[in-house]
Amino acid sequence: MKRLFAFVSCACLCAFPVSAHHSLAAYNLSTSKTVEGTVKTFEYTNPHARLTLMVAGADGHTLAWDFEGGSVGRLSSGGMKKDTIAPGDKIKVTYNPRRDNGVGGFFIGVTTANGTTYSVDRVQQRNDGKSGSDNASRGSN
Repeated sequence: MKRLFAFVSCACLCAFPVSAHHSLAAYNLSTSKTVEGTVKTFEYTNPHARLTLMVAGADGHTLAWDFEGGSVGRLSSGGMKKDTIAPGDKIKVTYNPRRDNGVGGFFIGVTTANGTTYSVDRVQQRNDGKSGSDNASRGSN
């Protein structure tokens, strides 16, 4: 009987696809900040995009800030594409800061050097009533 129970339990567990959600508990979602810098890396991947931004400190040294972003679907609904930003681009990032006060956070918006702003914040997208590339606006911050 124990073997049958173990077999059935294992079969049931293996039959269901495993999915994981990466928690956003590390970020203060009720606060947003902005920082400017130069893109070091941008990974347009699921389940979350990754962005490393080189930011000049008050002492003149540059520091790598790491950002996590939404999924490819979330970014694309905000108008972003894989080639929207590239290493070497100077951008402004709007983000929810890390709760541990480390540099970086969860990025919710990007403004490129030509002034195009991409909102990838699901709340902002919903409030704007926009979808697709309409969320990219010229010259706004």
